[in-house]
Amino acid sequence: MRTAGKFLSYTVIGGFCLLLNLFVLWALTSALGLHYLLSTMIAFFTLTPIGFWLNKWLTFGTRRELVRVELPRYFSTMAASFAANLVLMYVLVSVLSLWYLAASLVVAALLLVFNFFVNDRWSFGTR
Repeated sequence: MRTAGKFLSYTVIGGFCLLLNLFVLWALTSALGLHYLLSTMIAFFTLTPIGFWLNKWLTFGTRRELVRVELPRYFSTMAASFAANLVLMYVLVSVLSLWYLAASLVVAALLLVFNFFVNDRWSFGTR
């Protein structure tokens, strides 16, 4: 699959994970009363494995045996994304007073291209 096709697939899978993320974030923050940053952390750790498997199978289509290399690379990439996510969420919500769900959408949009290219070239780049 060419880069544009992979990016489209990555974006669709990311959109699916984003919807799940928003639901978990809302449920934990608004329904259960957890702090939005704690909810962000829980949602991130819950959904990152789903994103890995969906992207491995549908976006990058790599061989099954490469999972031992790809999984640590993917989680390393997502650890950097996670740090950026928390900082951006704090700035957007606590400093700029943006609603936490809107902030989550902004953060996802900001990190989309970076995450795609790192995952395409490195995490799943063992083809």
